[in-house]
Amino acid sequence: MTQISYPSEVVPGPPPITLEMPEGWEQVWAPDTLIAIRDRDEGATHFLANVVVRFYQRLAPFGPEEIHAELKQYAQQRQEGTVGQLKHQEVDGREFVGADVAFVDAEAGTVGQVHWFTAQRQNDVFDVVQVTGSYAGARRETDYATIDRIVDSIRINP
Repeated sequence: MTQISYPSEVVPGPPPITLEMPEGWEQVWAPDTLIAIRDRDEGATHFLANVVVRFYQRLAPFGPEEIHAELKQYAQQRQEGTVGQLKHQEVDGREFVGADVAFVDAEAGTVGQVHWFTAQRQNDVFDVVQVTGSYAGARRETDYATIDRIVDSIRINP
């Protein structure tokens, strides 16, 4: 018999990823994430800003149209969910496609999110890294800028 291992050339698994975590934030565990960090604002009476990084694989095609459709479906499943226009940015030589999402949460009130996707094709499969930053709607000015700095610091395969 032949021994098979993971990761392998056929199933390489997630790439190494690094990011810069701001002072006053902490790394936490969250299901189905590679990295999860959040504001450590002890005793806060508001929703704590956070950033999660996920990895998954999708069959082709997977591009801006599929991303926007996926985010629209995500927003439709939430109370008063909305999705902004697609936007593009380059981070460390990789193209990211994303959009802003907002919805109302029963406990947290209005929650804003920015979702960023970058993908690399291998045959008929895309390896997708999704970065999602979430913040309290009332704290958009402060938290969105912090989330932007975190996203700008991401390095994939450093």
